[in-house]
Amino acid sequence: MAPHRGWTPREGVVEATVSACPDPGFLTAVWLVGVEDASPDDSGEITVAELFGDRVGPAASTVRCGVKAVNDPRLVTDLADVDLPVDATRPHRYAAAWGEEGVGLYVDGRLVHAVGQTLRYPLQLLVDLFELPGLDGDAGPRDPAAYPRTARVHEVRAWRSPPRPSLPG
Repeated sequence: MAPHRGWTPREGVVEATVSACPDPGFLTAVWLVGVEDASPDDSGEITVAELFGDRVGPAASTVRCGVKAVNDPRLVTDLADVDLPVDATRPHRYAAAWGEEGVGLYVDGRLVHAVGQTLRYPLQLLVDLFELPGLDGDAGPRDPAAYPRTARVHEVRAWRSPPRPSLPG
């Protein structure tokens, strides 16, 4: 029996409204990754948003977004660290719109980065909170009382349509 993949679009729009974890050593991430059904080369990634806890603050936050080649020889990694005057621990909408012309990355409906290459194979959506030991300068054991750490996913929307210059407000 073939594995059930669910919705694996080749183009469209995906947006996730997320509140990031502000703790150093943690990463809140929204990605579209290649399924690799047809070939291991189909492994590229649209980085919708990577929010490192040490770069999230009440007055400003940095979002990393773009395209990662991973093992896809047809792609070149093109990531941008975008400084925004927002508190990423509050809900914000992170989106990717992609098709034949490329990939547009958005925060709260505003285009923040564009990539002139695209992934033309099935992608699956991943939303996660990662602990990155050592990133906060502490490579030692963690205090169990400091857990759980949380990020919040408020909403995820996705649709198949050609990319537009801007997303609805």
